[in-house]
Amino acid sequence: MINPDKILLDAHRPGDLLAFEAAEQSFARALGARLAAVDAATGVVRLRFTPGPAFIQGMGVLQGGAVSAMLDFAMGFASLAMVEPEFSITTATLNIAFLRAAPAGDYEAAGFVERKGRSLIFSRGELRTLAGTLVASGTSSLAVVKPKP
Repeated sequence: MINPDKILLDAHRPGDLLAFEAAEQSFARALGARLAAVDAATGVVRLRFTPGPAFIQGMGVLQGGAVSAMLDFAMGFASLAMVEPEFSITTATLNIAFLRAAPAGDYEAAGFVERKGRSLIFSRGELRTLAGTLVASGTSSLAVVKPKP
């Protein structure tokens, strides 16, 4: 069984801004996610997000879990882009540094594979406003798994 997200990543073409329409990505859709760039050779993925009012706290900033999820998606998809089609990934560790308040608006999350092994992938991520302001960064380790049919 091939991970539907892997199919989406492999089908991405430069210049595409693909919305997440697969049922498997209801949380990504809720965050207003769009796949902006994929470089499977280097393990770099860029996602755009437009989180709706459900993710905004009383002070008008994004809730920390939404910020973490956007980074987790970016680092996870960067890792997933580098594995063979019969494999998938799952987050083993996730570390987030909140650098400043994230006001409501549009964001770009970038995921970068730092090192890929046979059973673990190490990645880092950045979440920026579209104006380029860094609001959070993260690191993760992801286990490479072979899904059961």
